[in-house]
Amino acid sequence: MKKRLLAALLVSFALVFGVTGCGKSSAIKDKVEQSADSEEDEDDEDDDEDDDKDSKKKSKDDEDDDDVIVAGTIDTSSKYAFNVDTALLGTDEYYDDVVIVYLVGEFTNNSDEVMDFASVVNVEVKQDGISLDRAYISGTSELNYAEIKPGESIPIILGYELDSADYDVDIVCTDYTHYADEVLFEGSFSIDELIDNTNEYIDEYEDYISDEGIDEFEDSL
Repeated sequence: MKKRLLAALLVSFALVFGVTGCGKSSAIKDKVEQSADSEEDEDDEDDDEDDDKDSKKKSKDDEDDDDVIVAGTIDTSSKYAFNVDTALLGTDEYYDDVVIVYLVGEFTNNSDEVMDFASVVNVEVKQDGISLDRAYISGTSELNYAEIKPGESIPIILGYELDSADYDVDIVCTDYTHYADEVLFEGSFSIDELIDNTNEYIDEYEDYISDEGIDEFEDSL
C-alpha cells in the first residue's frame, strides 16, 4: 500500500526539474539544477575529543540512593509513534511554479483506542525558523484523518511549500495528547539531500514515469 501511495507522487516529483516561473520558484529551480548537475564530495572531519572533559565532570555514581527520585510505575511516554522515513521534492499538483517538499513516513497507534493521525501529531516544518505553508495532496490527505485501530500502522504523506533554496528543511513532530508534548520525530534535510532522495526515488520507480507507465499504474489501483 505504501509503495502505491508513493508511486502516485512520481508525476509531481518528475516535474520538479521542469519548474517554470520567476521569483522564489525560479530561485529554487536554479538551486535544484545546480545541485543536480554538480557532484561535490564533502569531506567529513571528525573533531578531536578533549581528553580533559572527562576529568572536569563530576561523577555521580557514588550518590546516595536516598537523594534519587524514582518516577514510579506510571508510563509517561507517548502512546503513538511517527517517523519521517524520507523527504522528497516535487511540484504542486495545481500550481507548477510552486515547489513542494513531501514528507513520507509512518504513523502507529500504540494506544488502546481508535485514533487518527491529525488528532495526535502536531507537525512543524520550517526553513530558517519560518513555518512553511501546508500543501494539499489529493488521494493521500485523507489518510491524516483515517481512523487507525490499536496496534496498527498507516503510511502518511505530507506536503509543504518550499520557501527557499538556501535553507535546510527542519521538522519537529510532537504528540498533541501528551502532557509534555513529547517529541515523536525531529530531523532536518538539506536541499541537496532532498534532491538526492528524489533522484533515487525516481530511479527506483522509473517504469512509472512515462505516460504509459503512469496510466498502467493508475489502472492497477
